[in-house]
Amino acid sequence: MRPLREAIQQIAAQTGAALGIAKAIEQYKITLIAHQQPAWQTLELLAQVYGLEWRAESAERYYLVAPEATRAQQQRQQRAQLEALQRALEERLQTYQRATATDFARLHQRIAELDAERSQLEQRQPPNWIERAQQLATARAQIGAAGESLPLYLLGVLSRSWTREQRARLLNGQPLLASTQPLGDALPLPADTLRWLTVWNPSLAEVPLQSAQMLIRLNLQRKTLELALVARAGEQVFPFVETVPLSLAEPEEPPAIEAIPETLAKQPLHFKASSPAVPSPYWGKQYTLAEQLAWLAEHTNLNIVADSFRLPVANRELSRNAPTLGAWLRDVQTQEPVRVRFPAEGWLMVQHQHQAELLASEIDEPTLERFEARAQNGLDLDDYAELAYLLTPAQQARLEQPNRYALRFDPTPLQAGIPALRFWASLTPAQRQAARERQPLYYPQLSALQQRLLWEAVEHALLHPTIQSGDLLLHLDRLYDPYAQAELAFFLDFWRNIAFEVRDGDVTLVFEDVESYEQTLQALRAQGANPSVQREVRTNYSFYFGFDTRHAAIYPVSIQQRAETPPTAE
Repeated sequence: MRPLREAIQQIAAQTGAALGIAKAIEQYKITLIAHQQPAWQTLELLAQVYGLEWRAESAERYYLVAPEATRAQQQRQQRAQLEALQRALEERLQTYQRATATDFARLHQRIAELDAERSQLEQRQPPNWIERAQQLATARAQIGAAGESLPLYLLGVLSRSWTREQRARLLNGQPLLASTQPLGDALPLPADTLRWLTVWNPSLAEVPLQSAQMLIRLNLQRKTLELALVARAGEQVFPFVETVPLSLAEPEEPPAIEAIPETLAKQPLHFKASSPAVPSPYWGKQYTLAEQLAWLAEHTNLNIVADSFRLPVANRELSRNAPTLGAWLRDVQTQEPVRVRFPAEGWLMVQHQHQAELLASEIDEPTLERFEARAQNGLDLDDYAELAYLLTPAQQARLEQPNRYALRFDPTPLQAGIPALRFWASLTPAQRQAARERQPLYYPQLSALQQRLLWEAVEHALLHPTIQSGDLLLHLDRLYDPYAQAELAFFLDFWRNIAFEVRDGDVTLVFEDVESYEQTLQALRAQGANPSVQREVRTNYSFYFGFDTRHAAIYPVSIQQRAETPPTAE
């Protein structure tokens, strides 16, 4: 798990050779474990892992670069992924557009009729009922999801008149707003939207609906279309949020398992089952393939070269309970999306199947190590914010998913709080101090960058139901009203919990009040015990983006730090 640049520097130092590497690839990560191997062969295999090549700058200096063919292939893959997403989006839009040839009320009624008939068939089961049930299912499928979901039906209506500029905005990840009433540069929703709402949700027929707004955003990283439809009736507001997956490709086949040479397959692994477990270096006791390959190298005579990523493996057992090298490798290939090769005698090469995608979402080691070094004393809010600000969209999307990153600190604050943390990182010291004193930072007072980051936090929360949005979604019309935006602000609230951890051998006791902690500590010492003591401080932050703390997108972020050991209780 080291940058490629470091591996080349080490080989250069051992051989005296003049070696260099292109800056664009110097942070590619590598696992290289070689014993008494020719330098030329090691360097060639190192290049093969990522499809790189060595070039002679002079008779005595060699330089590692990504050849044009490799760069062109990566660009083709990126274009192909974007084009596939665009095709999937267009196919979905065309499906919804075809449905709009019929009034939504009629489509929705027809689905209800088909479902009712199918339910009766399943209850009565007359002769040949299965054939009729299949016919009903086919008829229902032909109507499609736009007959069930009003947001999808409205998406079909709106997309028929999108301009080139509006499509470009959507494909760039920017949201589009539509409204039944004039609202800034919002697209016009059909006049029948309010009537369709009462058909789709009959409970709304009892309230006098006045307006509706709809927010549409394409999430490029997650390959989803995110929709929020809000209906308003006086002071009552009714929100509906829907996420549409756009991945239409068939599941990818696992990589072919290469035959393991017989001499290697039967080679026993030299370890004892009673050997102590190797401690995990990462938060949550995870391992990556790099640690597993390092373990394998210690228990075989193999030389190993592999690409490396902070991607946790499914199996947390380094030995994988395999008696032979062949069993170990077959287990890896079965459980992990990797390709195993034997490029030369005594060598094992391992490559991740999704290497290009992982390269795009991998955080470089120097950056991670900088924060992991700070984490030894505990990361604070400003540390997490600084890291969040450095993340690319691909890195953010990967960090937000569970078990997609192995880190030497708690990743929890990043998994749902990146937009809020990124905004906090953009604030000046004076602004942070004002926020900590619970003073609102109003939208007009923010810089253009801070305003953009505030909006990103707001819209991210509105389209992700897992993030608390108070009833901000209920004020969608106010949010996009230029005159009301002056009332938008950022608010911060926070409080601290202090816990005392007392360890006595294998027993750990945690106290959240000083009195109980001190009483227990005195009792243990009176019994002759000498427990270790640690104080932990958990700071809970609430980031509010909205009109006030009740009408805001809310990002809760909890950060735990170990404090100095408290005074010994007498």
